[in-house]
Amino acid sequence: MLKNTRNDVQVKVTDAEVNVEEIKQNVKDWQTAVNNTITEAERLIQEKEDNPGCFKVLRPNCITRYKHSKKAFKLKQDIVLKQDEKFDSVSYPTIPLKKNFDKLRDDVLKLRNARGKVQRKVEEAKNNVEEIEEDVKKWLEDVDSIIVKADDLIKNQSSIGTDRKTRYQKSKAASELMEDKIDPLLQQEVKFDRVSYPTIPLEKNFDKLRDDVSKLKNARLKVQCKITEAKNNVEEITEDVNKWLEDVDSLIIKAEELIQNQSSIGTDCETRYRNSKAASELMVDNIVPLLQQEERFDKVSRPTIHKEIWLRSNEDYLAFESRNSTVKNVWDALQDEEIYMMGVFGMGGLGKTTLVQEIGRKADNEKLFDEIVFVEVTETPATKKIQTVIANKLGLKFKDAMEDESQRASKLYSRMEKRNILLIIDNIWGELDLKIVGIPSLADRGRNKILMTTRNVDVLEKMGSTKNLGMGILNEKEAWSLFKKMAGNVIQTLELNSLPKDVCKECGGLPIVICTIAKALRSRRQKSQWEDALRILRMPSPAKFTRLLEKEYSKIKLSYDYLEGDELKKTFIISSLMENNTSILDLLKNIVGLGILEGANLTIEQARNRLDSVVKELKDSCLLLDGRTEGRFSMRDVVRIVALTCAYTDHHVFTERNDIEKEWKDKDKLRKCKIISLVGNNIITQLWPEALDCPKLEFLRGSFFEIPKEFFTMTPKLKVLNLFRIQQLLPSSLAHLTNLQTLCLDGSSIRDVAIIEKLKELKVLSLQSTYIEELSTQIGQLTGLKILDLSNCWELKVIAPNVISKLSQLEELYIKGCGIQWKVEVLKEVKHLSQLTNLEIYIEDNKMMPRDFFSRELKRFNISIGYQQLGIYGFSRMFEFQYDSAISLEELRILKNVELLRLVKFSDDDNNLKPLFNEKVFFTNLMALELRNISSGRIWDNQFPTLLSSSYQNLTRFILESCGKIKYVFSSSIAKSLQTLKSLEIRDCEVLEEIVAEEEGAKVVNFAFPQVTNLWL
Repeated sequence: MLKNTRNDVQVKVTDAEVNVEEIKQNVKDWQTAVNNTITEAERLIQEKEDNPGCFKVLRPNCITRYKHSKKAFKLKQDIVLKQDEKFDSVSYPTIPLKKNFDKLRDDVLKLRNARGKVQRKVEEAKNNVEEIEEDVKKWLEDVDSIIVKADDLIKNQSSIGTDRKTRYQKSKAASELMEDKIDPLLQQEVKFDRVSYPTIPLEKNFDKLRDDVSKLKNARLKVQCKITEAKNNVEEITEDVNKWLEDVDSLIIKAEELIQNQSSIGTDCETRYRNSKAASELMVDNIVPLLQQEERFDKVSRPTIHKEIWLRSNEDYLAFESRNSTVKNVWDALQDEEIYMMGVFGMGGLGKTTLVQEIGRKADNEKLFDEIVFVEVTETPATKKIQTVIANKLGLKFKDAMEDESQRASKLYSRMEKRNILLIIDNIWGELDLKIVGIPSLADRGRNKILMTTRNVDVLEKMGSTKNLGMGILNEKEAWSLFKKMAGNVIQTLELNSLPKDVCKECGGLPIVICTIAKALRSRRQKSQWEDALRILRMPSPAKFTRLLEKEYSKIKLSYDYLEGDELKKTFIISSLMENNTSILDLLKNIVGLGILEGANLTIEQARNRLDSVVKELKDSCLLLDGRTEGRFSMRDVVRIVALTCAYTDHHVFTERNDIEKEWKDKDKLRKCKIISLVGNNIITQLWPEALDCPKLEFLRGSFFEIPKEFFTMTPKLKVLNLFRIQQLLPSSLAHLTNLQTLCLDGSSIRDVAIIEKLKELKVLSLQSTYIEELSTQIGQLTGLKILDLSNCWELKVIAPNVISKLSQLEELYIKGCGIQWKVEVLKEVKHLSQLTNLEIYIEDNKMMPRDFFSRELKRFNISIGYQQLGIYGFSRMFEFQYDSAISLEELRILKNVELLRLVKFSDDDNNLKPLFNEKVFFTNLMALELRNISSGRIWDNQFPTLLSSSYQNLTRFILESCGKIKYVFSSSIAKSLQTLKSLEIRDCEVLEEIVAEEEGAKVVNFAFPQVTNLWL
């Protein structure tokens, strides 16, 4: 290996010698050492071969071997070291010495010429009292130094001998001097356009400085005007503009100090030059760039998303107890990750907007969201407008005004996607497609939340809101607190007495009305002013809204205006004419004859279903309220005021609230009238003592007024006549109402109804609580009758034969609460009414019941046989039965859809141990079961536990009373199925041992009825 390395180096040396290059001394030394090492190694190898006995016999000479091995090891280390030697080059390159120095002399001459050129410029500048630039001074110093160095190198050229290394080093020094020093200096000289700063006369320079400072002040004023305008527009000033102002202020101070010190400058040229230079540098390096920067300020600010007023504190907000649960539920929903959309609904003027804004303020204070946006939709939503409002509040700009809704929606979606934004959408009137607006879907919501307000809960449900909370009016205490706050100290005026509280009460607990009235009376201290306000609130004119509440009532009217179609609007108008807690049945009687409900040839059942839907929609719109019990409705007083005004202006409806002089006595207006409602007022008979001249009248409702005999001769279009609590005979002119569809005479003292037989088109006849004693054969002439209501006619004893059978179109018959002595033949007529769907009847003697009386399933019924208990229960299918051996429970199987079943048995049979309910007697829809005086020992047949337990799983109420043989109430299988039971009452059961009995072989299970909230034992 070492020989190979030696050979490689020798090749390089040979090549260098061919090129007349000088071999480096270290290379030569290495070659000598390598040769010696190789010679010694070869000698050791030969010595080993010449003396094999010392190394390979059985007993070698150890000392000789050791010495030989030691020499070999040392020699091997030496070989390794020499083998690792690396030579990048083995010689000095040959540089023509003479040629290199000739070039050096030429470059030095060029450098001298360049120095002379620059020196002349310097002298000229100095003559002009100009200051030489620092780089020029440095260049001259460097040139002088290099020329001295080059001259020394050239001068020593003759002393260089023939030694190659010395010649190489000198030649290399000349080359490096030219490349590293002379050439750069020559190049730098070419770039010297000028060698000095021109000297400007002191006065002229400071005059220019004053001028530039004035320009800078003007520029600052211009920028400050822009800043003031931007701040007035609540915009944020950009950082570079603020920095520019700071720099300008600092520079103006510095310049003015320089100008102020000008008078102290003497005649010394150097001092004058120095000050002039300072002024010049201040202008060139600072003022001019700042003036140029100002010109580039197209804008000094950027728009900011400023905090909206509603997010700040609202001093008028009062936290009412009745609102606390709503606020808490909304707040919990905002923090529930599973809920995305939620809503608050209620009629106009309840304070929904105020409530959600207060929740927004709380969320802002607690940093629940990064951004909070409030947008009002209004009753005529414009998608682009909604998009623009939301975008502006999020700092998103739609640059192109021509962008269509989808393009804007895409940008808005991207801006809101997977963020933490609370979007409050206020006053939604109809289903709003959030996707079209650009609101992220559920999948892309991130931590976003949507909180909505509306007057119609149906809107929230259609939009997919999962948490909907209703708002009601304020209670009396809360209303008074709000009224006091809004009215101020005026309520303490002694002369007013109770007037402030009376006025507050008439506001109906509606915040918008309370605030408006209280603020309007805030500065009114005269009693007459408060009395006038009270009169307006109690008896407002339906002709127009009172000026005091015009704006507020108009807002409520929007809910009416937004109703779609006459069906909803007219039903709302008719509802406003009726008392609170009116039944849907009474409304149906008044509506069905006017043809308001949509659909052709509707049956009463279809009409009832349709009316239920309409009432539900009016309730969802918060124009109607639930009544005190199911199947009834009410209306807020303030809504009724608005409704009666709409009724008068839109439908020519006259009521007792109309002005007598201006409206009731205007006979032209009355001739256009279609609806009249007069309760407890006889103005109409005073104005029309004979015939009522209302040719367009379709609906007349009234009470307690005398009806002239010829009163109805000029009302040919009358369809609905509802006269309740009248105290006279029916007028003969009633026979002229040939188009009459509905006749209601409830609570009247009439006895003779024979004249009604002439009303051939009659579909609804209601004689509730009248004094009629017999349903005569004349009623049988009303073959088109669909509803007959004889409820609570206690004097009614007889129904003539073949009367009911002729009423073949009858769908609903109400004949409960009467003293009728039923005959089997008459009950058979009831049984054969093929169109009957609703029956309310009391049969005192069950022996009069014809066989298979319950042969047809009814939609609704309230049937009492042998026993009846008064009360309102809220069920649509109720059956009371006092049974004995004459009628078995099996005969009642057709009533399997019964919801309330009340069984009473007065029997002397002491040995009846049969269960009441078995595989043949069960009721799958039963919700309430009441058992009284039952002689059976068991209620349920344990042989069919699965069938029976599944049949009573909807039961919510169970009463067991005076059942002397019952030892236990439920078997365990029955009890386990009663998961919906809420009320359990057990009274006077003498031998009762346990409520739930374990069945034989069944495991003992400890449990309670999970839903029971009323327990009476």
